[in-house]
Amino acid sequence: MSRRSISIWHLRILGAGLLLGGGAWVNVAHAQPSAQEPTPSAADPADSTAAPASTEHTEPSATPAAPASEAPVAPPAAGPPPSAIPDGEAPTKPIPPAFAPAIPNIDFGGRLQTAIKLQNPNDPTKMNDVSQVLSGDLLTSGQIHRYLKWQVSATFSYPGTSGTPSAVNFQPLDVLARVELLPEFNVYMGRMIVVVSRFDPGGPWGIDEFFFPGFFPGIAAPAMPKANANGRDVGTTIWGAPLKGHIKYYLGAFNLYDPTLNPLLSGRLQVSLLNGEPNFYQRTTYFGTKDLISVGIGGQYQKDGSVQPVPTTTPPTVPRTDDYSNLTADLTFEKNIGDAGTLSLVAAYFKYNGDFNRWKNLWLTSVGYMLPQTIGIGKVRATVRYQRGLDTAPGADASTLLDAQLSYNVAAWYARFQVGYRHGDTYLAPTATAPGHLQGNNIAYFGVTLADP
Repeated sequence: MSRRSISIWHLRILGAGLLLGGGAWVNVAHAQPSAQEPTPSAADPADSTAAPASTEHTEPSATPAAPASEAPVAPPAAGPPPSAIPDGEAPTKPIPPAFAPAIPNIDFGGRLQTAIKLQNPNDPTKMNDVSQVLSGDLLTSGQIHRYLKWQVSATFSYPGTSGTPSAVNFQPLDVLARVELLPEFNVYMGRMIVVVSRFDPGGPWGIDEFFFPGFFPGIAAPAMPKANANGRDVGTTIWGAPLKGHIKYYLGAFNLYDPTLNPLLSGRLQVSLLNGEPNFYQRTTYFGTKDLISVGIGGQYQKDGSVQPVPTTTPPTVPRTDDYSNLTADLTFEKNIGDAGTLSLVAAYFKYNGDFNRWKNLWLTSVGYMLPQTIGIGKVRATVRYQRGLDTAPGADASTLLDAQLSYNVAAWYARFQVGYRHGDTYLAPTATAPGHLQGNNIAYFGVTLADP
């Protein structure tokens, strides 16, 4: 019995010694980097250039060595960390994620536009009443394989028009499968943008002005190429950007949600000099981040796509149809002139064919200039745009719109404050109670545009 007690006591002493020795060895091991894990350089944490520690074996000690003297650590600077986007600028390259995304993955984003408008709904020439418009998009996208991606987004809006109830208009935006095999050849299938003109791949977020072109006050039908709500439709697009985006093409077939309709064929060819535009989406202006000379042509065709408006009769009549087509051409010039600022010029022309179209043609031009220096946290930009659209009604006068805008760009196109004035004359076709005439319009507005980069 006594021998067993002594043996147990000896084992307890031996165990305590091993614990003390092991603890000291662990402390020494943590204090000295191994040969397999060199210490990163303090100047560049991503570049491990320090020499590895000696691999010579040392006996563990019960008492760890005193730590070497360390330089005092400076307290963190007050305030938020610096932004990845300089004030008034856009990022020169995509901002890398905080961690490398896995595949499959999912990404989220959002953007919104809102503006306070001054205009009398009963007399559009007066600016003595106030209303507000609000719209936003919720964006999601993901990647299943390096060749296979998806995109689903939705949009909502409060139009801020006379007699509209306080109810949100919510509907899908993009719902598509993306097969991206090569920069020169990609296939998108689903609900997506119908690309014909330069303005289509960027939408209202890719232009300088707050209001998208082609929409004349008092007329629901825009003077833009044919598409469904929000410039989108169900179909398939084949597109590619050879030569790093200096050449880009889009070929699409739409109206495929209804097998009784003839497909709407749509296409665009674009040549971008000085700098390429390799992505499906693009901007009309890059706010001085990219010098650009871009020339593009586009067109659409749909058999029986020009449809006669059906009068309200009993019984209803069968509308007549005609083939629909359009042809568009555009020129975009943008140059960063260094200390002289940034100059942007855009011109576009649209020609429509079909007996029952609302519009015969549209042309527009815009000039933008941005100051080179940052004022506060942003840059100031001035823009003037003129639009002229001709109605197909016999003897119709041209509808015109002039927009003058001053914007303050905090993060280039990602965050903008816009104040502007627009004046227009819209031709209203004759009705049973009124002859055809021009309706004047005056609007002053203050808008905010925010987008997740």
